[in-house]
Amino acid sequence: MKKIRRITIRDVAREAGVSIATVSRVINGETSFPSETQKRVWSIAHKLGYEPSQQARKLRNGTSTERTKTNLIMRIFNLGRENPIGDRETADSVQMFDWIASQHGFFTTTYRYYQQEGFRCPLLLDRLIDGVVIGSPHREVIETIAGKVPTVALEVGSAYHYPAVPRVNSATADGLKEMLIKAYTMGHRKLAVVGGPDKKEFFSRNYLRMICNLIDEIGFELGPEHLYQPQGLSWKNHDQLMNVVANAMVPEIKKGRITLIAGEDMVYAESIWKALAERGIRAPEDVSIIGVNSSCGQSQGMEHPVTSVVHDSMQLFTSAIEILQDLIAGKGLPCTEFLVAPLMNWGTTLGKPEKRKGSS
Repeated sequence: MKKIRRITIRDVAREAGVSIATVSRVINGETSFPSETQKRVWSIAHKLGYEPSQQARKLRNGTSTERTKTNLIMRIFNLGRENPIGDRETADSVQMFDWIASQHGFFTTTYRYYQQEGFRCPLLLDRLIDGVVIGSPHREVIETIAGKVPTVALEVGSAYHYPAVPRVNSATADGLKEMLIKAYTMGHRKLAVVGGPDKKEFFSRNYLRMICNLIDEIGFELGPEHLYQPQGLSWKNHDQLMNVVANAMVPEIKKGRITLIAGEDMVYAESIWKALAERGIRAPEDVSIIGVNSSCGQSQGMEHPVTSVVHDSMQLFTSAIEILQDLIAGKGLPCTEFLVAPLMNWGTTLGKPEKRKGSS
């Protein structure tokens, strides 16, 4: 066998255009350098396949022919903001994943990916990870990991450029279709949709597009003025902009031009529900509200009053870990797309109107 030249710290420094000392200090966790420098060093280290650990050096030098398994798997998920403190749902999600993984004999480590910082993962460089469950839609993450360790993509939609990476997704479209058909048979026709800004992430699932496609297929009326997608929306100005949307909806609801509101995600459906209630608009007496609950566990989702399609987090995590377990064991998979049925929370916000015969 042809011996592969080991990538050295000099290679990383040369490619990054920085000194060897800078690379060494960045890789060893020093954060005093400009964020652009840190991001570039980490990106190139991952790209070149630099492996600084003694274990990796032995592997490269031919001392050992097999990588030692650690039973350590990593879950990577997208961090929408720099500081996650106070995010109870994320904490519960991490705890659920850790517990399910432990039932399958794995230790876990969590990586909260923040795009502005880039992907910084010494455990991957040191080859200490047996496999990865990746829930970040960003291309640089999956490009770094795919092919290096067994990888399963969780709730990041389609990855057409990486067909070999198995994907586990919630069958959200099926649940939404069922819910929208029920609303249609109840007599709802005039619908409004609330969502966030267009997603630029490479693999991000676009529920707004999914909803719009379904309402067009079923036959709802959705005028362009009733597609509420505030520009510049972020977690910092979310409440403010949702109040602006609610103010615009109130007269439309009172005139009967909107009878059903669909939220791209629960964060929008819940915010509109609360904002309308503050303005005297009740659900479902005055308007019905539905949404997609993609971020919380089973019990939380099923207890919420807003009618919603709830991702079955327990089953999604279980499926992803079991598929990863098979990949680590070298087993083949029957397919690369695995769908998990969502849970249907019929809540209290879907009702009325029934009169259709003489209505205009």
